[in-house]
Amino acid sequence: MMAILMLAVLSGMIKQTSDNGVVSYSGGSGERTIVLVHGVNEQSATWAAVAPQLMRDFRVIAIDLPGHGESAPKTGPLPMRAMIDALSAVIGDRQVILVGNSMGGWVSMLYAAEHPDRVSQLILEDASGMAWDLRNVPLFPQDREQAIKLLRMVAGPDAPIADETIEFVLHAKDLPQKRVIDAGILDWIVDARLPKLTMPVTLIWGKNDGLLPLAYANTLQSRIAGSKLHVIDHAAHIPHRQAPDEFLRLLREAVR
Repeated sequence: MMAILMLAVLSGMIKQTSDNGVVSYSGGSGERTIVLVHGVNEQSATWAAVAPQLMRDFRVIAIDLPGHGESAPKTGPLPMRAMIDALSAVIGDRQVILVGNSMGGWVSMLYAAEHPDRVSQLILEDASGMAWDLRNVPLFPQDREQAIKLLRMVAGPDAPIADETIEFVLHAKDLPQKRVIDAGILDWIVDARLPKLTMPVTLIWGKNDGLLPLAYANTLQSRIAGSKLHVIDHAAHIPHRQAPDEFLRLLREAVR
């Protein structure tokens, strides 16, 4: 389904592949550019519900981070440094509005801390990256019960979970998530870097996020000077898919 949705989006976008195999898509028009950065195990297709509307008013770039979607490498560790460098290559020397979900928010914070002059505004959607206790999160489910728990943390406590999705989570091998963790991701925790986020920062959060709950969001917001937090009631970890209209409203409000 996601691939089908993305085909509709790609009909108005241009695919580009960098020398190191990183794929991105661009389209739309406008004086300002929005760059969309997906989370771990995701790809640019995740933005299919919101990208067409954004392209009416902005130039939109959606990246497949290294090891995700169509981007290389297909095997081996995925260092955070490679993620930041790939995003930097896609952005170039332009100034952008940077929007990141989950791990994409983590990568976006790291990029913005290094290149504050290139980020006019930073939108963090259920963004990971801060030190937090995840011992109750079954990141690598060992049985069906754990798989369902993880999927509901992402999709919401009442979300229907398809059997094929459960089986995929249980049996998928070499997921990007493991490859990112194996590359030493804890060296890139953002806590000490947050004071470097001097641009306007807006947090958009799903009320039912079971991975990074509102307590995490409130802590992150309190550590980024001048930032604002908006909560979407009927969303969990991926509001742009779970409540696209409300996500778009809050995004447009933040960047107008």
